[in-house]
Amino acid sequence: MIAIGAPDDGGVAELDDAGNVMWSAVPLAGGFLHTGARTSDGGVVVVGQTHDPSSPSGEGLWFGRLDGAGELRAAHALGPTHYMAGVDIELLPHPDGGYVLSTHDSQLDGAEPRLVLLRLDGDGQLVRQRVAPLAPGSEVGQSWSRGGVALLPGGDVVQLSAHGAYLRVVRSTEQTEPVFDRVLEEVGEAWPQDIVALPDGRIAIVALSRQRSRVILLDAEGSVLWQKTYEPELDTALNALAYDPSTGLLHLAGATRGTDGGTQRMWLLSVDTDGALRWEYEGGVGTPSGINTVAALPGGGFAAAGFGDFSYAVVRPDACP
Repeated sequence: MIAIGAPDDGGVAELDDAGNVMWSAVPLAGGFLHTGARTSDGGVVVVGQTHDPSSPSGEGLWFGRLDGAGELRAAHALGPTHYMAGVDIELLPHPDGGYVLSTHDSQLDGAEPRLVLLRLDGDGQLVRQRVAPLAPGSEVGQSWSRGGVALLPGGDVVQLSAHGAYLRVVRSTEQTEPVFDRVLEEVGEAWPQDIVALPDGRIAIVALSRQRSRVILLDAEGSVLWQKTYEPELDTALNALAYDPSTGLLHLAGATRGTDGGTQRMWLLSVDTDGALRWEYEGGVGTPSGINTVAALPGGGFAAAGFGDFSYAVVRPDACP
């Protein structure tokens, strides 16, 4: 597996199955790496933010390609961005080759927020881009929003963002041409957290409101099929999800304070694609709790990881049938 942001904010490391570091490198000294992906030749591509004096915000997107030993082989500047602590930057390998990159940015200090989609070739060079203005109040850095991106089975891209206080889903072709742009007012006010695409083209979303976490299933055209809330205790937040093709389950992760309203703890659950709860787990009081990513494991089960004190969980398939 690959760890981004290790050994420091501009670093990356490869770990074996036991979690031991096989190699580590710092390809972006002084910058912040956000995401990465494996390459077909055993290397790694990474994306982050670096100081860019030509950008109005002073920040720029950066793409790097490393070989299987962690040596930097190529690097490209991908244009201006705006640093915000909660900003979501995601890089996905595309089945037709190359990558798609999704992020939010602002032209200067939170003004004029934008949703950005970049189509990159296999070397990380910019091929096409699409920039969609966001409504006032949609800035990632000014809310609990994170956003996300997923690839539909045919190669189209769906981005999750905000439209003021509501969820917004934008679908584009892999050529970045628009397909639909939907504001989900029927869901109610909510902050976008994460999105995944199912093999049949349906789209699952997790979002937060002031009172509850919401899991929402859309059809391929962006219409709401159902939405569910899961509130086992007080002050709960689901922040990430993944789809497990071996079981057909959605795995979700976040945090709860428990019935005592005390220290945050890890909260994990699995639901089927009808929204029925199939499995649930809460960490003990005092366990690290800032879970913000989930990944399905080959053969079933999932892994979740987060921050505060570094925290992670591995859930085996027999725990969430």
